Amino acid sequence: MNELTIDHYLTELGNKEGLPGGGSAGAYIGAMSASLVRLVVDVQKDKKSYADYSDELYSLLKQAHDLRDTFERLANDDSNAFEPVLKAYQMPKETADEKEKRQKTIEGALLKAAQPPLDMLHSSIELIGILDQLVKMRMRGTIVNDLMVAAVFMRAVLETAHLNVTINTKLMKNDWNREEMNRQADEWLAQGKSSLTHLSEVMTHFLTHDQWPQALMEEE
Repeated sequence: MNELTIDHYLTELGNKEGLPGGGSAGAYIGAMSASLVRLVVDVQKDKKSYADYSDELYSLLKQAHDLRDTFERLANDDSNAFEPVLKAYQMPKETADEKEKRQKTIEGALLKAAQPPLDMLHSSIELIGILDQLVKMRMRGTIVNDLMVAAVFMRAVLETAHLNVTINTKLMKNDWNREEMNRQADEWLAQGKSSLTHLSEVMTHFLTHDQWPQALMEEE
């Protein structure tokens, strides 16, 4: 998957025989967001006006790069996660032993299928945290627009990942697995959306007035 061109990937995404679906598409949007964040850090890291943040910016540069790689890996993982679920449901169920084996296999496949989008939620929280740090450094110029685009993308990534967790967990028979995964997914979705709402308000103010709103910057 990581070696595909964008054109090839989009062809695969739109093909009924292709592996990618909404989950992998969301992960690639996350990778694009991480790349946009890395762009902003790369542009600003050596400027004199951010000399006080030099070490922190170089650290954020690496973190953004690593998150891009993580989202790309999750796109691949998500693409490959659904086929085992389909195969599990196709297993024979004539005898009691076959039914038991089939159900265990389905449960295991669903657990594995729900993990990539859950990891995507966690990685989203990490990337949103980097966005927050950059805003608090009071980035300036039209490049803030790239941060805003990343924030817009990340809201879609959060929603996509949450949907793809719950589409798998609702089929689970194991109550603990289902409830624990849903709890964590709900928590990260709410946390991410709350942070993005605040960041979007702050960045919108800057892009409109060319100055950071002190009151909003101080809100937690």
